[in-house]
Amino acid sequence: MVKIALLKQDFYDDYSHCPEILHKEKRPHIIVQIDIDGVLYGIPLRSNIKHPYVIWTDRPNFSGLDLSKTIVITDSDKYIDASKKPYINKHEFDVILETGTIIKLELSKYIKKYKNAKTKQHIKQNKQLCEYSTLQYFEQYI
Repeated sequence: MVKIALLKQDFYDDYSHCPEILHKEKRPHIIVQIDIDGVLYGIPLRSNIKHPYVIWTDRPNFSGLDLSKTIVITDSDKYIDASKKPYINKHEFDVILETGTIIKLELSKYIKKYKNAKTKQHIKQNKQLCEYSTLQYFEQYI
């Protein structure tokens, strides 16, 4: 099951030393939460995505779930804002709810791809995948 949530500022404060984690001031940070093997992941909903590691929710506008910026939510009470409801485009909301199984499958494949790339960084494409992925900050959990 997937759940749409907002991240609190505490998350960004705790991970401010991680440059690949996206943060824009005065803008809500909407994520899709998904549990895989007891690890809670948060996949950000973004626009203007220009790489292949995405699950499209609005392809014409280049919007979707950016797998390359997936985080691990190590403390949901501290990092998830349960007091506010995230608001997103109805079409994107429907796509997310309808594709929960696909989201989990695609994230699992991305995590596997990241782990494989980590062992073969002499290949340029793998080095770039690891360099820009936020999973690098959560390797002990994946």
